[in-house]
Amino acid sequence: MLDTRFHVVLDGAVAFRARGEGREPDPVTVATLAELAGADGVSLRLRSDLRGVQERDVRLLRETLRTRLDLALAPAADLVSTAFDTRPHRVTLVPEARDAPDAGGLDVRLLKDALRAHVDHLHDADIEVAGRIEPDLEQVKALHRVNVDVAVLYAGHFARAVTRKERRLELARLGDAVTTAARLNLKVAVGGGLDLAACEELARLPHVEEFHVGHACLARAVLLGIERSVRDFLAAIARGRQRGS
Repeated sequence: MLDTRFHVVLDGAVAFRARGEGREPDPVTVATLAELAGADGVSLRLRSDLRGVQERDVRLLRETLRTRLDLALAPAADLVSTAFDTRPHRVTLVPEARDAPDAGGLDVRLLKDALRAHVDHLHDADIEVAGRIEPDLEQVKALHRVNVDVAVLYAGHFARAVTRKERRLELARLGDAVTTAARLNLKVAVGGGLDLAACEELARLPHVEEFHVGHACLARAVLLGIERSVRDFLAAIARGRQRGS
């Protein structure tokens, strides 16, 4: 059975802290508890308008975590340089939120030259590089051509699908993209609005190695605690794996 990893996305904790005068909850504490509960990594979005606050978070996370730190950022020279300085285990290149708030993934075909330069720069620092894209076959192939290591497939359309037909169509899109990425020797992750049910269903797909969950995990943690929430998601993924095998 394929070894799977679960990453907790900390962006919701950062946003919640900002609403409470910038003190609590501390994303570093959330990450530590998630790690103790079995999470394999944490992800944090670094935004240009919150650099001062988030660089402190990144530094402390890098110093304290025993699991993997994944830093998500837009492919801009100053942010990539920050990643070069802090040396996370992985950098995931994502769209700039203020320019495309509803964008699920990068347009790799359009940005290929700039992305290739950023990827090469990060590889020189021995940092693994991922790219978040829509589950589109041409985008998967373009991601492979710029030498990234991990394809993070945006599953938000699947997670938000209302009808069975929409859900089947989005699941088929994701399945085709997963298969293509695996054939190109890319590691495969899924993320974007995933809840327990979506994780369990997507865990049936072969070749999906990682599940990135933010809001749903943290929302469940408000009621049950972060440790219980992480364990519930790990159990859902395990159930899906068993049913898909």
